[in-house]
Amino acid sequence: MYAVLKSVGKQYKVSPGDILKIDKIDGKEGETIAFKNIIAVGNGEKFELGTPSVKGAEVSAKLLYQTRDNKIRVFRKNRRKHFEKTQGHRQYITILKVLSIKSSIGEDVFKEPVKVKKVEKPTVEKVKKTQEVKSDTTKKEATVKKTVKKTVKKTVKKTTTKKTANKVKE
Repeated sequence: MYAVLKSVGKQYKVSPGDILKIDKIDGKEGETIAFKNIIAVGNGEKFELGTPSVKGAEVSAKLLYQTRDNKIRVFRKNRRKHFEKTQGHRQYITILKVLSIKSSIGEDVFKEPVKVKKVEKPTVEKVKKTQEVKSDTTKKEATVKKTVKKTVKKTVKKTTTKKTANKVKE
């Protein structure tokens, strides 16, 4: 479903979920704004044109934020007169997200998609780092195992030598 709305002297064709950049209108961030001046409404089968606006039609939108647009440069020059003048202008704008369209044809509401957590693909650097960590831990484990074996051998030798010495004495 789509609608053609008129705001701040301009016309915009919108459907639910669209992000809309229009000239500044009053409101705070997060606020919902209702547009009543709808020129036309349609879906694939039906179409309704207003004279001058469609009765009972409404477009609601959420005000995302207000900012300024990119700079527009205005350059004037008169040939052979040594006259050049450059000016700039940044228009205040409002960014909206269309939530729903209501009319006699029907109603269409934007449904937020379910956010799915993205699993990061392992990069070569991450794989190398994990391999380095694994190799470091295996080296440490190997040195610990060697020291444990040495201490066990020493204690076994000491205990066996004492026992064998006692047996020999008897």
